[in-house]
Amino acid sequence: MSARVPVLSEAPLPHLERQVLELVAEGHEDPEIASQLDLGTDRHVQYRLARIARRFRLDAVVRPQLVDHAYTHGALAAPAVLHPLLLEANAYGLVRTLAAGRPVNAYARLLGLKPYQAQYLLKKTRARLNATSRASMIRRAWQRQILGPTQFAMDLAGLHVEGPQPPETGRWVIVPLLSGYRLAAPAGGPQPTRHLDVPDQEAADAAGRFISGRPGFAPLWITQPANPGDPVRVSWGRPHSALRSRPSAGPIPPSRDAEFYLAQRA
Repeated sequence: MSARVPVLSEAPLPHLERQVLELVAEGHEDPEIASQLDLGTDRHVQYRLARIARRFRLDAVVRPQLVDHAYTHGALAAPAVLHPLLLEANAYGLVRTLAAGRPVNAYARLLGLKPYQAQYLLKKTRARLNATSRASMIRRAWQRQILGPTQFAMDLAGLHVEGPQPPETGRWVIVPLLSGYRLAAPAGGPQPTRHLDVPDQEAADAAGRFISGRPGFAPLWITQPANPGDPVRVSWGRPHSALRSRPSAGPIPPSRDAEFYLAQRA
């Protein structure tokens, strides 16, 4: 489930600055970082973070943004991914706001929240991610595939762009495949047909068995690729006869591959 991350075109971070940023991402406070790295005082930690921001060509030292930028561009090794986590739309937006270096209050105004409501959302989201700071929220979000280059994170971003309502989000299905997790949403309303593009026929069969029989995931069919080596498409919802190559015959037993993968990740 490892994912490739682009490498910074600039020179890599010096060892000490990389250590500082790694400890920030893990949620350590400045006094603790200064003590662990023999930096003397908190100001030395802040000085190193300012140097990192300049190296990244960022306008300000915003720690969640520094962490996300470092993971995105390969200045820090991205943390190992864990089982994905689904956040409600407001919490998901808050995480992305922090990663982009924007203030929580600006996001709160966008949602029409009062300051105390924004702080409650921040506190609740941090607890959901099991994080101790805003910067460590970004690290945990990468681990739980809310952010990052995994296909699950891309699926999640695409579905949130549609503006899902909480009841609809509750029907999303995390699909475990040997190639990594995928996220599927039920068909209906403005999206009468949905699909997942998976690597091969084996993955398509496993995905079909996993989501078959759930509300909003019928009828279900698999479309073979036009060219060898292209992804296989698993579709559900309102079928299009021109694309429908192999309809599913009622509920399919759960995939043994999926069960094995879940057991391995538990």
